Amino acid sequence: MKHFFTVLVIVLSTCANSVLAQTPKNAYFKEVREGIEHIYNQEFQESQQIIGRLERSMQGSAIPDLMKALQLYWAQYPIQLKKDKLVLYHKFLDNSYQRSLAVLDSDPGNPEAIFLAMASQGMLAESYAESGRNFKAVGAAKRAYNYIKLGSDKMDQLKEFYLSTGLYNYYREYYPETYPVYKPFMSFFMKGNKKTGIQQLETAAKEASIAHVIAKYYLSYIYLRYEYVPVKALRQAKNLHDTYPKNLPFTAIYLESLIINDRFQEAYPIAKMLQAQNSPYLKIYGVLFMGVIEEKLQKDFVAAEKHYRNTLALNEQHKMQRSHLEAFAYLGLGRIYEQKQDPQARKFFKEAMDQASTKALKAEAKNHLN
Repeated sequence: MKHFFTVLVIVLSTCANSVLAQTPKNAYFKEVREGIEHIYNQEFQESQQIIGRLERSMQGSAIPDLMKALQLYWAQYPIQLKKDKLVLYHKFLDNSYQRSLAVLDSDPGNPEAIFLAMASQGMLAESYAESGRNFKAVGAAKRAYNYIKLGSDKMDQLKEFYLSTGLYNYYREYYPETYPVYKPFMSFFMKGNKKTGIQQLETAAKEASIAHVIAKYYLSYIYLRYEYVPVKALRQAKNLHDTYPKNLPFTAIYLESLIINDRFQEAYPIAKMLQAQNSPYLKIYGVLFMGVIEEKLQKDFVAAEKHYRNTLALNEQHKMQRSHLEAFAYLGLGRIYEQKQDPQARKFFKEAMDQASTKALKAEAKNHLN
C-alpha cells in the first residue's frame, strides 16, 4: 500500500492549529476543517467555495494549494488513471512545496512549513510510484522522510502526529517482512514496530481532531488486508461509511469488510450500487463482490463465475493492477471449478497464490492446493 496522501490531513490540521494560535475566533481553522469535511463527503462545490475564500484571505500560504490537491485527489479518484488531472495534481503539490521551502529558508524550525514540505513530497512520492516513475518517487520519498524524522517526537504536542508516526512504524516493518527484497534498503531507515504503529493509529482515530478520518481508513485497510481481523476492519469501515455516505471509495472498503464478515445480505445493495458506477475502480468492487454474494449466498455459480471473469477483464482493460481483487476472483473461480471437480481449479488457485498480497488469501489458496 503506497498511500501517502494521509500526510496531507496531518498537515492541514497542523497548519490550522498554527493559524489558530495567531488569529482571532479560530476563523481559519474552522474553514479548513469545514472544507475537509466537504471534500471527504464528495461535496466539492461547497469545498471549492471555502478554498476560494482561504486563497483570498491567506495569500502566499501553502494551505489552499494542499486543499486543492486533496480535493482533486478525491474528485478524480483514482487520479492515476487520468493523466491531465495528474499533471494539475502535481502542480498543486509543487506549488505547496516551493512555498514551504521559502518559509524554511528564513525559519528552519517552522513546524507548519516542515509539515507542508513533508506532505507535498510524500504525496508526490506516492503518485510517482503508482505511475511507474520510480526515480522521481525515490527522490520525493527521501525528502519526505527527512521531514517525517523531525516530527516523530512531537506526538504529545499534537495528536495528529500519531497518524504519521503510526503509519511509519507499521509499514517500516510490514514491507520488509512481506517483501524480503526490500530488507537491504530498509537498514537506512529508523526501525519501526507494527504493534506500536497500530496502537498509535488507534489513538489518532480516537483523539486526533482531523486526522481521525484517514486513521480509520488505514486501520480498516490494515485489519482487512494485512492483520486480517475482520471484526475490527468492519468497525472502522462502518464508521467511515456512516459518517461520509457519499464517499464511494470509503463505501468500497466497507463492502469488502461486510464480505469478509459473511454479512452478504447487507452487502448486496452496496455491491449492486457500486456495480453501476462509471468509475472502473468502483465498478470492479461491485462486480467482484456481487460474484461472492452469488456464489456463497445465492448459490448461483454460473452468475458468480461470470462476475469473477468480468472482474479480471476490468482489471486488465483499465490496467488497474488490483492484484488483491484479482486474487479474490481467482479464488472464487477455483472454488466453483473445484465444486464441479474440474481440474482447472488448481490453475485458478495457483493464480490466486501468485496475485495475493495478504496472508489470508494465500492461506485459503494454499489449503485448496494441498
